[in-house]
Formats: sequence, C-alpha cells, structure tokens
Amino acid sequence: MRPRHLLFFFILFLSATGFSQSPDWDQRLAFSEQVQTIRYWAYIEDDPYFKCYLEAVSAIEAALKKKGYNYQRVYYEAGDTLPAAAWKAMQIRSLASNEAFLEIRIKLHADSSFYADPNTLMVQDASGRVYQHKLNPSENQSIIYSSTSEALLYFEGSIKKSDTVLPFYSRISKVSSPDAGDAASNSLRGIPGSHHPVTVKKPAYLNKGGTTFFEFAVYGGYCAGGTISIDGGKAVFLPGADYGIEFKLNIYKGLEFGFGYKREDTFARIEAPDYPREGDLPLSNNYILLSTAYRFLQNGRVQPYVGFDFGGVNVVMKDALFRDLWYFTLGCRAGVCWYVTRVLGFRLQNQLLYQVHAKEAPFLYTDDIWKMRHPINSNSNLAQFDVTFGILIRLGK
Repeated sequence: MRPRHLLFFFILFLSATGFSQSPDWDQRLAFSEQVQTIRYWAYIEDDPYFKCYLEAVSAIEAALKKKGYNYQRVYYEAGDTLPAAAWKAMQIRSLASNEAFLEIRIKLHADSSFYADPNTLMVQDASGRVYQHKLNPSENQSIIYSSTSEALLYFEGSIKKSDTVLPFYSRISKVSSPDAGDAASNSLRGIPGSHHPVTVKKPAYLNKGGTTFFEFAVYGGYCAGGTISIDGGKAVFLPGADYGIEFKLNIYKGLEFGFGYKREDTFARIEAPDYPREGDLPLSNNYILLSTAYRFLQNGRVQPYVGFDFGGVNVVMKDALFRDLWYFTLGCRAGVCWYVTRVLGFRLQNQLLYQVHAKEAPFLYTDDIWKMRHPINSNSNLAQFDVTFGILIRLGK
C-alpha cells in the first residue's frame, strides 16, 4: 500500500475517534448566535453516586467561561424517583431557546501488567574462577494511568428536527495521565464560542462607566510668544514650534490622569541695560506636567475634553554664559479626540501654560561676574498659548 493511502486512513481514524459527532458550519453558527447559557452535568462513569472529580469540574467551567457562556451545574441524585436517562431527557426537553445541556462522562483507567526482572551477579569460587550467577527473577507490577472524557451537547434548535434526542455535538477525548481535567477540557474544544459573550463585571476600582484604557499621545504644533518684565526692561519670547509626548490613564467614566513632557524651542529678545549680549537669546522651555481631564461622549468616536495641568518647567539657556532655571507651572487645556479605530486616533488641542515666577526671581545670571556683574531678575509671569495636533494610540478595554 502506498504511503499516501496510509496517511488517508490515519486521518480518517483520528476523525472517527476524536469527534464522534462534529456539527457543520451552519449548525455551529446557529448555536453560537442562539445559546448564551449551558447547563452541564458532569459525573464519573460507572459511579452509582454520580460524583465528579474536582479538577474536571474546574476545567469544564474554565472552558465554558473562556468560550463566553454562562454556565450552571446540575446534579442527578442517585435516590431520585426518575432513572438517570429519564432525568436527562427531562433536562433536555425543558431547555429554553437560549440554553443548552451538556453531559460529560469522566473515567479514569489503571492498566496494570506484570513483568519479570532477571538479574545476574559475578561470583568467584575458592580456586579463583569468576563466572555469572543467575538470580531468580522477581515479579513486578507496572501501572499505566489514563483518563477519558465524553462530552455530549444538546440544544433546543436540534431537538425540533427529530423525535429522537440526538446530541448536537459529541466528542471522546483520552489523555495518557490521571488528570481528569485535561481530558474534560480536551473534549470541549470543538464547542463553538459564543457570538454574544457574557460580559464580566469589572472590579469597583476600575472605570464603572465604560472603557478603561491606557493612551499614548505624540504631538507637535505652534506656540505663541509672550512678554515678561525684567530689571530695567523686558524680555520678549518669540513664537516657536513645540512638540511632546503624553501618557494617560482613564480610571473612572470620563475622568483621566496624565503625565507628559513638552518642549518649545524659541528665542528671547532681551531689552535691558545690563544684558551683555547682542541679538536674540536662544532657549528652550521644557515642561514636565501632571494633568487631569474630563472627556465628554467618552464612548463615541469623537470625544471633546477639558483639563488642567501643573508641574515644572526647565528653561534651558542655549548660551553657555547663562545658567538654566526651574519655575513652577500651571495650565489648562481643551481639545477633541477623533478615533479612526479602537486603537488609533487623532487629537487637536489648545493649551495655556503659565510660568509662575516668584517676585524678583532670577531670570538671567552667570558665574562669570566679569561679563555680567549682577543677575537680571524676572518681575512678572509668562503665559504661553499653543495649538497642537497629535496621534493617539489606545490600549486596554
């Protein structure tokens, strides 16, 4: 016989033993669309008290939960007035249109065999000769364990087609171990997943109003200029480009918290008699911000929002003569998010940031007293307004 013929019969054998009855595509679709709750009866085959192994019950419920079904375990008591077969038929006949009945028979096998274990020893007699001495063989017992699970599934849609109650799905699974849970879960693999999975209630500390997600925003835009009062004159900040990255967490309905970094590269035109340079001073404003915001229409594709910011700003002087500065920052924002998919979206935002300068806070100072003998202080705060456009990446559920 040719090898391909052997392969054909091997596949046919696996299909016959692994799937006693496998539903076709239309049946699977009808089941997954219709059924939401599965009542299951699990027991040890040939046990007159109809008990079941704990690991098998846990595996069955985990498999049904993973496939998206509600489940309810039902029991048959040995002392019931109805025989087991009649009780099972009554359970099947009483199914609602969105219910199914699952019967699972579990069995553990212990196959024992006896074998001889002969041994030989090397011995030496008085003359010094060495030879083999055979010992009487000892008889040993070997035990090989295996587990079997047979799953039979019935639902209301299949009962109407015939007066005989036939299973919609059946499968026998055998594993070479005493773990009844493995056998039970394997026998349920062919059951289709629900098209309307049961939603699991979220813990109280998560977002009760809908989506809980983590979101990243990468953005860039245009920042308007501003003016502050300094000793003997003023400093005019020119408009410039800004960009940044932000991480957000939605924790309760539309309320979210964020952490981000934002940088603006610009020039400052210094008009003061003690300023030792000519031309504009290059610098960058580096904001590190904590934010809180509230989203409207948080379940829609378009989500307007408003929020507040606070944190610090590091003013980096790009002229080596001057030292860098830190100021406290407050701000507010408003914008709109538009989600193209559940994961990807875009953001348009307006933001106002307010650098809080203490009275006579240093603005320009240096360690080189020969070039600038006294520091130039800031006597007012700096307000900066920008418009940015960003890309959003949202993770979570």
